[in-house]
Amino acid sequence: MAIEAIWDGDTVHDWFVRLLAITADPAGEARMATVYWSTAQKYIGEQEDRHQRHPVAVAAEQAGRALAEHLSVPFHFASPETRDDEAPRWQP
Repeated sequence: MAIEAIWDGDTVHDWFVRLLAITADPAGEARMATVYWSTAQKYIGEQEDRHQRHPVAVAAEQAGRALAEHLSVPFHFASPETRDDEAPRWQP
């Protein structure tokens, strides 16, 4: 049904973004990837213009949008500008 990016974090990895596939049958979600700071830096590069956004958000949004386009489903990232692990989730 959709690809969704959600913020998460812990004391080891700091902030990171999970990319999820939201499914209809069966209803639920499947983890597709977790984007950590080091992975984001490798994906977008050190010199990429991020417009002051967190590199994890930039990389997750680029990868999530590409995957959603490939699957012809919507992409949802409720809080790409602000790290918020309580941002609204995707609703069909």
